[in-house]
Amino acid sequence: MTGTPPFWRFLPDRPPLDRGAVEAAAVVGRGPLSRLLREARAELGAHRAAALLKGVRFGRPLTLLVAAPFQPRAIEDALRLAFAIAGIAVELRAVDGFAALAGILRTEEAPDLACIDMALLPLLGADAASVAELATALAGRCSVPILVVSGDGDRSLELPGVEAVGLGLGGPVIDDRFGSTFGAIPTPEAADRIADLAAARATRILGTAAKLLVTDLDGTLWSGTLAEDGKAGIALDTSFAATLKALAADGLLLAVASRNDRRDVERVFADNPDWPLTLQGFAEVEASWAEKDALVATVLGELGLSAEHLVFVDDDPVNCAKVATRFPDADVRLIAGDREAFARTLHDDPLLRQGGTASGDRVEQYRRREAVERLRSETADVSDFLRRLRSALTVEPLKPSLLPRAAELASRVNQFALNGWRPNGAELAHRASPLDFMVRLDDAFGAHGLVGLVLASVEGRTARMEAFFLSCRALGRGAEAAMLQALGRLAHEAGCTEISGTIEHLPRNEPARAYFSQYLDEANGSSWTIRLDAKMAAIEGTTLRWARTMI
Repeated sequence: MTGTPPFWRFLPDRPPLDRGAVEAAAVVGRGPLSRLLREARAELGAHRAAALLKGVRFGRPLTLLVAAPFQPRAIEDALRLAFAIAGIAVELRAVDGFAALAGILRTEEAPDLACIDMALLPLLGADAASVAELATALAGRCSVPILVVSGDGDRSLELPGVEAVGLGLGGPVIDDRFGSTFGAIPTPEAADRIADLAAARATRILGTAAKLLVTDLDGTLWSGTLAEDGKAGIALDTSFAATLKALAADGLLLAVASRNDRRDVERVFADNPDWPLTLQGFAEVEASWAEKDALVATVLGELGLSAEHLVFVDDDPVNCAKVATRFPDADVRLIAGDREAFARTLHDDPLLRQGGTASGDRVEQYRRREAVERLRSETADVSDFLRRLRSALTVEPLKPSLLPRAAELASRVNQFALNGWRPNGAELAHRASPLDFMVRLDDAFGAHGLVGLVLASVEGRTARMEAFFLSCRALGRGAEAAMLQALGRLAHEAGCTEISGTIEHLPRNEPARAYFSQYLDEANGSSWTIRLDAKMAAIEGTTLRWARTMI
């Protein structure tokens, strides 16, 4: 990549690489901190760059359990740095080797497993079968996401409750220089890659992962300037376009923010049907002569996303600086120099990989949500809005085919969650409660897929609600009440006379707290109980349906 400027260098002056600059960047936002730490890692290496974080307060906390076939301290600095770049303050719980972790799992009380949010098991040459057994035991013991990172030559693992990814370096992963003193340890490149993969998984757990990439057109998606050179004077950047298509296939939403005439942009795409990207493949297209940061603000507003989920790409350093200044939590990237190198970096960045629903499906979901919000804005009365929306929820039992989506909801939903419990696929697979179910949402604008998960258990005559997850795209349209009604029916059939639960004060679950406030016990502000002979909140025009297996 000689001669290619790093994508984070779009400001004229670089702050000094010292702790004071890191502290100042952390105060401003995740974007400045990430850019400064990327620069420090490139210039100083992970060990010296991680030292700059000492005493600096930033980001969201996450506790990570690490066990590896090498000494965990070989990757601790890389982990702290990669997590900080992702906006996460990680607390490490290191276990010295897989054998030590196996011993912990055999004990009844395992303090190393208490209060962890995620587990990381780098494989790197260890026996795959034994690690698979260890990962399965860990998944069954603690309800946290588990990430296994394998070397390029290792056999991949497919285990319930475990995400397994390859390192993807294509070069040496073991550093043999210190084998006589430290044993086999990862190369610096492998350590950074393991850390980046773990940090990316953590952003998905915390709900801060990138969801949207907004791209410029002139000089970015294509060469030339449309308004000056005309359609004949532009040429598609095929490497960048192919990368965008790959990221979209992996779940990242795409949008356009371009200072051009909208009709000219539409004509370009219409005249190039063989391009890998179509205009319909973008969730939002903002093309006008407004300032670039204003165009990006419109995109975020239309899609209902915050800047922490934004990746912005432009070829103009001034535009990058404007967007970075207005949205300090955004990930802003300058495309310059070797375009193919930039496209490869973008393509291989774990922070941009979603591993979920293909973007084409998500684009349709966002368009349906936009239609719902337009109807909401056009309808003054809430009851009339819900009546015209014609929402219908279909209740389905928590069966094996639904477990991946159930685990995804449990890991990603933040606004409507009762507590911090995030069950993984393995824990969900071990449940056998007749009160567990998921719901599908349909309305006048189409199908929105599986949007809700309820986990509850029978305790005598009480149905104890353990978890209630509802996707943000289903909030405020009667789904909450319908799901509670569904649980009430199942609980009644199981011989229960009441539903009870507690709700915690989480950083982003105000919608859930606001809804359940109507049922809270005055003597205990976090507990609630609903008698099944009492009237629950009205469903407000939402139809409740039952899958055949639930009848």
